[in-house]
Amino acid sequence: MIPDTRLNAIISEITGPVVADIGSDHGYVAVAALAKANVKRVVAADISGKCLEKTVRLAREKGVSDSVETVVSDGFSDIAEHIDTAVIAGLGGYETIKILEKAKALDRVPEKLILCPHQNAFELRAYLDGFRIDKDYIVESGGKFYPVIVAVKGGSGYNADELRFGKNLPPTEDFFKMLRTRKRVLEDRFSGREMPPRVRAEYEEILGLCLE
Repeated sequence: MIPDTRLNAIISEITGPVVADIGSDHGYVAVAALAKANVKRVVAADISGKCLEKTVRLAREKGVSDSVETVVSDGFSDIAEHIDTAVIAGLGGYETIKILEKAKALDRVPEKLILCPHQNAFELRAYLDGFRIDKDYIVESGGKFYPVIVAVKGGSGYNADELRFGKNLPPTEDFFKMLRTRKRVLEDRFSGREMPPRVRAEYEEILGLCLE
């Protein structure tokens, strides 16, 4: 196990047999995925060849070099083989959308996506129409809150009222901790003054969710 609740949550959702870790960077997810019984191969892709050297070293240390292929690639652009499941984590929502748009143009969008944007999750959720959202839950890691989204081709995505904070599926206490934290931030920031309409809408949505 990696001492990081976010990465462990992502790894727990991986299924095989061929997995791509897009934006692999340190290679923890790529290498840990091979411990899953049904994962046979992992393609670790990153736009930086220097970053991929970390993955190569880690795979060698763990004795799984034969099962990890590293590819310098902008998203899926230079991945030639069929991918069953792809992880895109540690990137912003807009960057993730760009990667998926390019994959769509190349007809390389995998059947299953595991997404963990560090910002702009609202925009990414709005983009995922046409996917069935099997899971969308919050994980706290290092004092920050991250959405973990598991999407499978063929579905209707999100309702409008799920775009900002997700589905909380399966339910987690971290989801409500995130809401309480955000509520306090907004109350402190706008103490004694009127919230702008956009912020007021977010605040009222938080209140509604906290009361459910």
